[in-house]
Amino acid sequence: MKTFFTLAVAFLFLPFLSIGQDDARINEILRNGSEADLVTESSILIQEGNLYQAGLMVDKLLEMKPNSPNYNYRKGYILLEMSFDFEAAQPLLEKACTQTSKKYDPFSKNETSSPIDSYFLLGKCYHMAMNIDKAEEYFQKFLDNTISKSPNIYFAKMYLEQCKVAKAEMAKPKNVQLSNVGVVNTKNPEYSPVISLDGTALYFTSRRKWPNGGSDLGLDKRYNLYPEDIYASFQDFDSTWLEPIRLEFCDSLQNEATLAVSPDERRIYVYQDTKGNGDIFYSDFSTNRFQGVTHLDNNKINTDSWETHCTVSPDGETMYFVSDRKGGFGSRDIYYCKKQADGTWGDPKNVGANINSALDEESPFVSIDNSTLYFSSNGNRSMGGFDIFMSKWENGAWGPAINLGYPINSSCDDLFYTTTSDGLTGYITSVRADGKGDKDIYQVKNNYLGVKNIAVLNGRVNVIGGKQIPEDVYVSLKCIDCEKPYEKKIFPRIRDGVFTNALEPCKEYEVSFSYKDNAKKNFYSEKFKTDCTKEYSEVYREFWLDINKGMMVKPYFIVGTITDNKTNAKLEGVNVVIKNNNNGDQLFSLNTRKNGTYKSDTLGGMKQGDEGNFHVTLIKDGYLTMSYDYKVKLGDESKIVIDGVMERVELGLDLAKYIKPIYFDFNKSNIRKDAAKELDVIVRIMKENLSIKIELGSHTDTRGSDASNLSLSDRRAKSSAEYIISKGIDRSRISGKGYGETKLKVTDAEIEAMPTEDAKEAAHQLNRRTEFIIVE
Repeated sequence: MKTFFTLAVAFLFLPFLSIGQDDARINEILRNGSEADLVTESSILIQEGNLYQAGLMVDKLLEMKPNSPNYNYRKGYILLEMSFDFEAAQPLLEKACTQTSKKYDPFSKNETSSPIDSYFLLGKCYHMAMNIDKAEEYFQKFLDNTISKSPNIYFAKMYLEQCKVAKAEMAKPKNVQLSNVGVVNTKNPEYSPVISLDGTALYFTSRRKWPNGGSDLGLDKRYNLYPEDIYASFQDFDSTWLEPIRLEFCDSLQNEATLAVSPDERRIYVYQDTKGNGDIFYSDFSTNRFQGVTHLDNNKINTDSWETHCTVSPDGETMYFVSDRKGGFGSRDIYYCKKQADGTWGDPKNVGANINSALDEESPFVSIDNSTLYFSSNGNRSMGGFDIFMSKWENGAWGPAINLGYPINSSCDDLFYTTTSDGLTGYITSVRADGKGDKDIYQVKNNYLGVKNIAVLNGRVNVIGGKQIPEDVYVSLKCIDCEKPYEKKIFPRIRDGVFTNALEPCKEYEVSFSYKDNAKKNFYSEKFKTDCTKEYSEVYREFWLDINKGMMVKPYFIVGTITDNKTNAKLEGVNVVIKNNNNGDQLFSLNTRKNGTYKSDTLGGMKQGDEGNFHVTLIKDGYLTMSYDYKVKLGDESKIVIDGVMERVELGLDLAKYIKPIYFDFNKSNIRKDAAKELDVIVRIMKENLSIKIELGSHTDTRGSDASNLSLSDRRAKSSAEYIISKGIDRSRISGKGYGETKLKVTDAEIEAMPTEDAKEAAHQLNRRTEFIIVE
């Protein structure tokens, strides 16, 4: 595949007839070749574009002469051209620049100098490293010393203009948070990210190796790169990205690269180079998978020229694509075409001089408002390489391009910007010092690129029983009082039933549901109004489909968050067991996610007005198992929120907050009925927490001698322990201790001050008790 990331550098050679190189010959030269052989063959390989194998030969030359300006130049050139590794190339090119010559001979083993282009390459390294002053110094040094016909003169002058842009943008950095999307990136190139409108799916291109050598035959030996394949990563419930999966249509020998994904994620546009110079293809999702890629059969879009990228506006009415066809403003330009009444695409038109320049434009993307165009350009408006720009649709045309600035843009290549519906979270491809490979995918959080004057419908169709939504269910969205009323058909996303669409503020809409090619039309509908605001707003609607009944129903489900009672930390891996207290049936057994949350499936058979009576048990190693009841009357809200807190098991933990002290009659040690109920709670806690041991601490009031009270408290501790043991708790887990009257809750002086005998007796009762503490 032709790469988008080309570094404009000419390697100076004497003209000769290129000859093919076979692996056996190259391996023989690597094993036994002389210095002269290695010089000649590496030069030929570089000119032919076989950079990986050339690099192996240059490594051998550097072993022979590690300080050779000539050999350091070759290696620096290869690193920049192959993988944009400016950090590794910089020290090599610094050595190369110690001795340069206008008469550089790349085929002579006696050549010790490097070409004047070493200054240019070193300037490029400094440029990519954001060392702008040094970059300007070496670009100028190249211009002052190079031959007049050097093809890099044009680029050096342009890079000097880009350095001015870089200084200006770096002097006024934008307020953004840029982070490497770790899980999707590898040491191989990852690029061309496309984020779903709700931010939960990331489609991208990677040149990683297939497991078990599946793509080995497709290895591009020129660059030591595997074929391009398209992957998708989905967000877990805690917003972390899951391990990427490769899409089904990818071929182990063929390049497929991501271009765009439809809002419903049922069509993905793909770049392939199987026809002509490279064309636009697509794959549709059906029967639970993406089907094989199909060539976009439009000879006005796909031509004999190089079509590298496309996107379709969220309203589906306009396609934007990139082509290097004749008649544009530069090499690659952005074009657009409108959808016709018959569903085909009309004649392409150039988007105009505000967008396209004398060099390349790439990776167009239109935000959900259908009037914000993001794209990349590598001309003199850029900080370096490709930069990301934005243009607004104004008065029937795209307005002036605005550089998104630093640090979204760097002095390396920055492309393929796509955003979520609110415009505040974007994803780009970039070459940066903290990358895992030569190209990585980064997330961009900002507070100034959000879309305005628009509402967004975020809907979700859930299916009762957790089943997948039928592929033929669709939503009809009708604007009732728009200036131009319309009705639009929207298909929910297959994987989770989500659907999204832009809305006008301060308007009334109706959504209805139907089955495609089925007599069951409009089986459910409802109306809503959008907010009258010029800010971004959202309308959220959730629907529950009973497939068996073919109707929408109101379901109920339980959600909650479990936290640590001391630190408020969200607890992952808590087993939440929910039972129906009315019949004892277990409804759900769930584990909390990383953010401490859980969500049940729908509660079958329950309807509005019913009384929900639930028993909840929370179980986690190292924590006290908790059980409690929760009652609720089911109303308009589908979510039943049952949060919980858990306490870490620690020595000395007083269980007073979970069980009341048990009380005794005066001068008695027998277990009363009210005390038995509380001891049953202790029995339950000990059965739920098999590792804990509990001390029973019993007490008396002050009436009686110290000795008799100490004996009485011991009898109370023993009677409490025997009750617990009688309920099936091992004797070794219970210990009892009598404290007599040494730990009073109410002192004699406080009791004497009380106004009535009943109050005094109630105070004495508080002292006649047994309490519970964890001792192991």
